[in-house]
Amino acid sequence: MALPKVAIPKFSVTLPSTGEKVSFRPFLVKEEKVLLMAAQSEEESAMIDAVKDVVVACVSENIDTSKLPYFDIEYLFLNIRAKSVGEIIKMEYRHNQGRNYKGDPCEAVTPVDINLEQVKVENREGHTTKIMLDDKMGIEMAYPTIDSINDVARGEDEIRMLATCIKCVYDKDNVYDPDGIEDSVQFIEGLNSQQFMKLTEFFNTMPKLRYKFTYNCVGCGQEDSVELEGLSDFF
Repeated sequence: MALPKVAIPKFSVTLPSTGEKVSFRPFLVKEEKVLLMAAQSEEESAMIDAVKDVVVACVSENIDTSKLPYFDIEYLFLNIRAKSVGEIIKMEYRHNQGRNYKGDPCEAVTPVDINLEQVKVENREGHTTKIMLDDKMGIEMAYPTIDSINDVARGEDEIRMLATCIKCVYDKDNVYDPDGIEDSVQFIEGLNSQQFMKLTEFFNTMPKLRYKFTYNCVGCGQEDSVELEGLSDFF
């Protein structure tokens, strides 16, 4: 007689980008092994691939993860990790260059517990997906996916990543859809420096995993502030 299957609990989480509720299960030993192997490789692209594979395996709904914004994937993975191995992660902090704000030497290492369930995707005030390039022409952007982020991690030109995020260009009379990735690349390469800066500002201000906290140094008692941003800061 074959061995029985162990019951696996289900949880739910709301996607930051759409407000859609999706259900997921914790990752299993076989999936944890993939994550450990990726972490040991110390290659960013390998870790991104592993995160994507875990999310695909653990999310119940028929969701095309290749189309989700990267911050959705990060948030999903963080919640999956919390329900798989625990909501609390233990981290350690010390003063920059071994000195506190007064300039006194202090090499003390302070342990800090972080509750992953308190980590949210933060929206920046004033951020918009519609960018006016001049007084006549605007561009509507989509958020980068995990695949486009991974392309950059593998060394691909960042302009191509920006190009994948162009939904359309518009003016007063027309809406223009990109005719393939090369069309979008050529459009970006034809921008002036100020217009290109507007485009990069979209990425600098887009929603991200953020968590701010303070702790008191166990050595000198100084209160330090820490801001974690993006999935990599939590592991």
